[in-house]
Amino acid sequence: MKKEKTILLTILFILASIVPSFGQNPPKGYIMNYIIEGKDTIYIDEIPPAKIHPRQTMNKRDWVKYYKRVYNFSKAYPYALFISETINNTEKLFVTKNYTKRQKEKYLKNLKKDLLDNFDPIFRNISLKQGLMIIRLVDREVGKTPYYIIKDYLGGTNASFWQGVAKLFKGDLKRPYDRLREDKDLEELVAYWKDGEFRDLYYSIFFKEPPEIVLPEKFK
Repeated sequence: MKKEKTILLTILFILASIVPSFGQNPPKGYIMNYIIEGKDTIYIDEIPPAKIHPRQTMNKRDWVKYYKRVYNFSKAYPYALFISETINNTEKLFVTKNYTKRQKEKYLKNLKKDLLDNFDPIFRNISLKQGLMIIRLVDREVGKTPYYIIKDYLGGTNASFWQGVAKLFKGDLKRPYDRLREDKDLEELVAYWKDGEFRDLYYSIFFKEPPEIVLPEKFK
């Protein structure tokens, strides 16, 4: 298990080290619509409807698996979003700046040390299942499997090598995210997250807030 986790962490570092973070913090708050009636100002906003996510009756063993999946998702999805956002921003940067191959290599090489220094203690606290979940969710957010992400940035030889390594612990960097079948359970949790309902789901299971995921200050 220790060897498998080391291999997985290496793959996560590769994904992180080929993508600089140019994401900006989302704006706090927004301007609401309003109407003025006499001396009164009435603010108008739209409240999204509550959604019911039907789930089949599960036995005790299945519920335990579900609880573990919810916990692992709470740790994995924020990092998957971070990696996915930086991948998308990197591609935009290289296109808009019209970087040459040498410029790309130099830029990514200089960034790698910072990422390793800042994320090494974080990634080492990620479990094997959480790491595998991150890989699946990165594919969901980017629309490209980790194999092709590595291939685009580091070449086909590196991508093939790490695909072979991933196979050693039953991973598959080529397998696409399947929201309708294989990854249907993850897709349900993503829906909770995007609808702002994941916190309530987590609290209903563990009776506490989801764990806070903190990114290194320089990468926020």
